[in-house]
Amino acid sequence: MSPMQPYPALAPMAFFCLKQTTRPRNWCLRVHVSMLVILLNCVTLGMFQPCEDVTCQSEWCRILQVLDDCIFAFFAVEMVIKMVALGIFGSNCYLGDKWNQLDFVIVMAGVMEYSLDGHNASLSAIRTVRVLRPLRAINRVPSMRILVTLLLDTLPMLGNVLLLCFFVFFIFGIVGVQLWAGLLRNRCFLGEDIKNFVFYTSVIILFPSRMYNLSIHPYYMSEDGEDSPFICSAARENGMLRCHDVPPYSEGGAECSLAAPFQSSALIGSTPTVGGASVNGCVNWNQYYNVCRPGDINPHKGAVNFDNIGYAWIAIFQVITLEGWVDIMYYVMDAHSFYNFIYFILLIIVGSFFMINLCLVVIATQFSETKQRENALMREQRARYMSNDSTLASYSEPGSCYEEMLRYISHLYRKLTRRLQRIYSGWHRLDGFLYNFLCTTWTSKSTQTIFGGDLRGGRGRSRRRGVVEYKNGVVRAWVDFREKLKRIVESKYFNRGIMIAILVNTLSMGIEYHEQPEELTDVLEISNIVFTSMFVLEMGFMLNPYNIFDSIIVIISVWEIIGQADGGLSVLRTFRLLRVLKLVRFLPALRRQLVVLMKTMDNVATFCMLLMLFIFTFSILGMHLFGCKFSLQMENGDTIPDRKNFDSLLWAIVTVFQILTQEDWNVVLYNGMASTSPWAALYFVALMTFGNYVLFNLLVAILVEGFQAEVRMTMLTSKLPPAPPAPKWPGGHLETTVFLAQKHVFIATRYAHPNFLCLQSLSSPGRRSPLPPRGSGSSWGSRRSSWNSLGRAPSLKRRDTSGERESLLSGEGGEEEDSVEDKGEAGGNNRLRPGSLELLQASTLLPSIIAEFRVWCQSVISHKLFDHVVLVFIFLNCITIALERPDIQPHSTERVFLSVSNYIFTVIFLAEMAMKVVALGFCFGNQSYLQSSWNVLDGLLVFVSLVDILVSLAYTGGNRILGILRVLRLLRTLRPLRVISRAPGLKLVVETLITSLRPIGNIVLICCAFFIVFGILGVQLFKGKFYHCEGLDTKNITNKSDCLQANYRWIRRKYNFDNLVQALMSLFVLSCKDGWVNIMYDGLDAVGVDQQPVRNHNPWMLLYFISFLLIVSFFVLNMFVGVVVENFHKCRQDQEEEEARLREEKRLKMIEKKRRKAKQRPYYADYSPLRLSIHTLCTSHYLDLFITFIICINVFTMSIEHYNQPQYLEEVLKYCNYVFTIIFIIEALLKLVAFGIHRFFKDRWNQLDVAIVALSIMGITLEELKMNAALPINPTIIRIMRVLRIARVLKLLKMATGMRALLDTVMQALPQVGNLGLLFMLLFFIYAALGVELFGKLECNENNPCEGLSRHATFENFGMAFLTLFRVSTGDNWNGIMKDTLRECHPDDRHCLSYLPWVSPIYFVTFVLMAQFVLVNVVVAVLMKHLEESNKEAKEDAEMDAEIALEMAMERQRRLSTTSNNSSVGGTYVGPCPNSPGQVGRMLPCSFISQET
Repeated sequence: MSPMQPYPALAPMAFFCLKQTTRPRNWCLRVHVSMLVILLNCVTLGMFQPCEDVTCQSEWCRILQVLDDCIFAFFAVEMVIKMVALGIFGSNCYLGDKWNQLDFVIVMAGVMEYSLDGHNASLSAIRTVRVLRPLRAINRVPSMRILVTLLLDTLPMLGNVLLLCFFVFFIFGIVGVQLWAGLLRNRCFLGEDIKNFVFYTSVIILFPSRMYNLSIHPYYMSEDGEDSPFICSAARENGMLRCHDVPPYSEGGAECSLAAPFQSSALIGSTPTVGGASVNGCVNWNQYYNVCRPGDINPHKGAVNFDNIGYAWIAIFQVITLEGWVDIMYYVMDAHSFYNFIYFILLIIVGSFFMINLCLVVIATQFSETKQRENALMREQRARYMSNDSTLASYSEPGSCYEEMLRYISHLYRKLTRRLQRIYSGWHRLDGFLYNFLCTTWTSKSTQTIFGGDLRGGRGRSRRRGVVEYKNGVVRAWVDFREKLKRIVESKYFNRGIMIAILVNTLSMGIEYHEQPEELTDVLEISNIVFTSMFVLEMGFMLNPYNIFDSIIVIISVWEIIGQADGGLSVLRTFRLLRVLKLVRFLPALRRQLVVLMKTMDNVATFCMLLMLFIFTFSILGMHLFGCKFSLQMENGDTIPDRKNFDSLLWAIVTVFQILTQEDWNVVLYNGMASTSPWAALYFVALMTFGNYVLFNLLVAILVEGFQAEVRMTMLTSKLPPAPPAPKWPGGHLETTVFLAQKHVFIATRYAHPNFLCLQSLSSPGRRSPLPPRGSGSSWGSRRSSWNSLGRAPSLKRRDTSGERESLLSGEGGEEEDSVEDKGEAGGNNRLRPGSLELLQASTLLPSIIAEFRVWCQSVISHKLFDHVVLVFIFLNCITIALERPDIQPHSTERVFLSVSNYIFTVIFLAEMAMKVVALGFCFGNQSYLQSSWNVLDGLLVFVSLVDILVSLAYTGGNRILGILRVLRLLRTLRPLRVISRAPGLKLVVETLITSLRPIGNIVLICCAFFIVFGILGVQLFKGKFYHCEGLDTKNITNKSDCLQANYRWIRRKYNFDNLVQALMSLFVLSCKDGWVNIMYDGLDAVGVDQQPVRNHNPWMLLYFISFLLIVSFFVLNMFVGVVVENFHKCRQDQEEEEARLREEKRLKMIEKKRRKAKQRPYYADYSPLRLSIHTLCTSHYLDLFITFIICINVFTMSIEHYNQPQYLEEVLKYCNYVFTIIFIIEALLKLVAFGIHRFFKDRWNQLDVAIVALSIMGITLEELKMNAALPINPTIIRIMRVLRIARVLKLLKMATGMRALLDTVMQALPQVGNLGLLFMLLFFIYAALGVELFGKLECNENNPCEGLSRHATFENFGMAFLTLFRVSTGDNWNGIMKDTLRECHPDDRHCLSYLPWVSPIYFVTFVLMAQFVLVNVVVAVLMKHLEESNKEAKEDAEMDAEIALEMAMERQRRLSTTSNNSSVGGTYVGPCPNSPGQVGRMLPCSFISQET
């Protein structure tokens, strides 16, 4: 090798003969054109038209074919060149790089395609490999490559999550197949008697008066056909639908009720006679569909069923993605049992809320770690490049294209500002010159210098004083004027004025609506001119960089006003909306959030490129697989393509994007499976998994990382101000930390109350330390005594949970009140004793009886049972609230019972309130009743109950009072809120959420800004266009007048953009991504005001909807996660040290324990040789591996069971089960012998083994009994026993350590998430009770067809309302349910509430916001924290084990040396120490060592 290599990083020799300087190789090292070719290839791939280019006859197609050949040739040549330049095999060579391997695969696939071209082989599979070509772009763009590398780094951890997913899929899949195989095929068939009478062909039945011609289907189908099948429940199941529930046959809107004419089978073909049928009646044929048995097809074109494990997995995946899952649940409930909802709710909690969020958490934690590592690496590299000039300039990492652009733009910007400054200073000079000039003309003398230098030399110094004074006066006046202006502009009032002007301007843009009067239009035009001129003036006054943005907006506004005379330029009006963004400079807190956003912008831009590439690749793959295959059959026989199709690049991209938003993706899946093959599901599952659960989680990771980096920076830069001197405590001093949070100084006292801001110890609300007293100096002295007895220790021990402070958040700004816990009580009852002293002093003036009564009241409310008793009553009250429903008869016993119980509870709560008021005082004094915000809530609820009772007693008649009654009844549902203040864990969660409201508020503001901008824009684009004609045949109708002439209805869509409020409602539905596709289709079809919509009239509107979704749904709403996580981390900082100390103590204890264990003589020292060998076998790693292998085979055999399986397979599976059961019994017996009964049952895994063995034996016994017909056994019991076999899968967890670590994380986080769960149960409870009151009487019928409500989803009673709300919280078709509640009342509708259209959006929007945004993000924050901690703990454990092992080895050496010196005779056991039953795979050297004589 020559000492001077031009490319030191590359292999010195390629192809065994070419050095770096050899002629062909040094050319190859200089070639760079591939990026352009890749882009060209993307264009040619995108021009593929699946509907036309089937045979490739057209000219166009041939040109593309030639281009494709050229591009392939280029890639092949490039590969050869690279191989020549780099060499082929080896670390720095061509195939050593992952990206080059991808290139190699693509080129080889192309070679195969060309070589097989003439041989009639199936090319479609190889063709699809072409689709991967755009992925080559990743390697050519450095920033994108880094991002993908980061993603690949998270794969090992994601692998564990995937394993966990498989685990869940297997368990739920096998359960589904065992319970519901073949059940979704059930249909109601004709009975035998009628079958003989009616052939399956169309039947002509002659009545004396007329002839019937009807075609009877073999089984009952509703009008919608197979889209909503009638799935019945067989006799042995107890599903919700039976065949006698088939609705009667109707003809011309009238229900038929007659029986079929009696007919014997012999007379078929002859003219039937009527057996007593009246002439005008019609036959109810549907009553003969009375046999429920399995048919041939499953719902949704055969895509939804549990017939085998594959289909079960598709169904489970659909449930986990939360789209269309309720349909599957309703089918199963109809066919099998109502209680199947438990399976689905469990699956959603485990799959969606935990696993999918775990995916996000893993990606986010790994991403931030890798990011920090990468940054450190880049800094090192930069330092290295600075120090030595590399021979190869091109090897210094170039910045990404994005960075280069930014640099160039900033360079241009600097240039521009310099120019502007020059012009500005020139203008100043000109100013001076003008005034000089004016003065000169007046005095007709030579001029005097005013601002910058003497303009006309030093001549003419003899001039009159007066002129100079006059002239100076003018100048002074001008300077004064400018000074004043400057003062005005810089004053806060001017800023506020501008801010108000912007707000008013936004308002004036927002009040436009459809069919507004002419006057309003004129007023708005004038106001626009006024505001524009105001902003022009403001622009003249102020010049700073931010104003360049302002001035652009102002210039566009002026241009628009001028352009309006010509009548065009409506697009420019939308730029006015950007004025809303001017508000940012008045809100500093908002600005910080935006700064974080801007900092993550470069990563986000790269992410967008990656997303586009991903969508493009999948769109082209979709065009190849499903192009031109999705079509709908119309009623008149035409076929039109489905709206969700892959027929062109544009619609393929829209469809892929729609699948990524998870909206209606299941419909596309059903179409794909029906039109190609069931394997098409792989495409959609891959798209969902990579797109949704990997790519979009990467976006969240980028945002979260941005926020955390910001937090880290602020922590490093800002040095905390010195804390006030803390009082000395007997057990050491109190540590205080000061938070300066925008002019609010919080003193969070570490040992005192770590949870003031934090969610952390939700797990153990009892581990609360008392609050350090705050307040006037006098209180310190009086309260010291009780604190002295405390010391520091109790703050670390668990306290009794009833010792809860009455209030945490009360008064202004989250200040805590001066409540104190008197711990110096006898009997150790650490109950709150609310400031007894002050109250008693105050009460000495009162007569002694009252004083005694007050003392008694105080003792009662401070008794530890008081709160518990009140809680019991609250729960009883909750039960009575849950029993309420609208259709209870006024004088029935149920109604009387509920009314009486209402009176009783009101009296009880009134008594509680009265006692507290007597004991604490009502509103004066520090401890009085009204000082606590929780008490205020209680008081309000009691007051409402009283008013409710008084009004209902005074109620005699009249509708107005009825309305008041309804409102009071609605407020009654808020009573469960009382639980919060009495349940410590809940109280903590609520207070945490309240403290994190402020940072979330900033994000909400940003959201609102975007919503308002897009809302006003939507009104401008679509107002009055969301109407359509509803009638039988609307083909020839073009506008409103045609529609009304044909006597059809001209209807406005429920979600529209006619005014700002409606637009915001529609945008909210869009941002939740549920039902957004239909709104988008309405927007695309809109033609004009009062025009009938035309399909895909204006595809450009896609830009509006997709940009809104990208900006708001994906980007801004994901910032919620960032903010919640960041807030959570901030909260946790002041507890970190405390926790570290606790962890250290725990670790020391563990080490001590392990040392003791290692030094003890092992329990198996005295075993006989046989038992010892069994023990060695049981603790060996190989046994575990063998058992794992057996379980895997067992899982496989369980999962190949399917519907209609052949008899021999059943036999084989039965004998397999016997074999597995025997193996598990032998394993359990061996372990029992090895460890002894006591030690065996101490280990959890062994308990699981015994349970599995017992279940298996029971199952086999029951099956044998049934086979031999010895006992009549219900088949359901046997089915349940078979389902319980799945517990064997859990044994796998013993081996999968990575997965177990993840599960441990989830288990640790459960107590905290449990408290959240409680809060959500409360939320659901209140909303369910409210829903029953509001929507309990809504019915679905012909006049009011329903889109979301159905017999499964109603608010008729509390249980159904709860289930419906769970569906809403998962976001499955909640907008359909809301649409059904937005009803206009008809005069004849008695149950309709006129205020529903106002109340229902508030009800649903608040519920969706709380359930979908808050819940999920807090769960993510909790899981994230715990994952980081468990990673830390795992590292520490490993270190500890190593330490102990080392210690033991040294101990052993020492022992050996001493024993050899003493030469005493020891025992006989030598060798490694087999583990105790619970610890697999950790071998510690044994200290029980013998000396051989």
